[in-house]
Amino acid sequence: MNVIIVPQEHRHIIFPKVKHYLEKAAKLSGGRISIEEIENNVLYKNHQLWIAFNDDEIVATADTELIQYAKIKTLVGHFIGGKDLESWKQPIVDAMTMFGKAEGCSRIEFMGRRGWTKPLKQIGWKETYRVYEYNLET
Repeated sequence: MNVIIVPQEHRHIIFPKVKHYLEKAAKLSGGRISIEEIENNVLYKNHQLWIAFNDDEIVATADTELIQYAKIKTLVGHFIGGKDLESWKQPIVDAMTMFGKAEGCSRIEFMGRRGWTKPLKQIGWKETYRVYEYNLET
């Protein structure tokens, strides 16, 4: 499995090929973001667009961003998606770990649905908090 950050000058070519992997995440965001906004973030903002691929098939993608908090720098995974999770979860985490360390980050963080708990725990991640929300529009 190969994992790379897509160079900025190639993202407009690659994003249409991975868009379908991120559309589900956008739909499950509760209206926080649209697929068009994710596309804008990876094409024009300081986000990273990752792909995991075998031969000529892209099997996963992720949108990350380097965030400088008050006391630590973190690689934040905003959205991730793909098929055959077992084939790419460890390689993508390994690649993000190397990138995060090279950029001076102390950690990688993701927010996600409960379904991510088991596969991430299997490779050493821990749940540190939960997010609760109350809809004021109903």
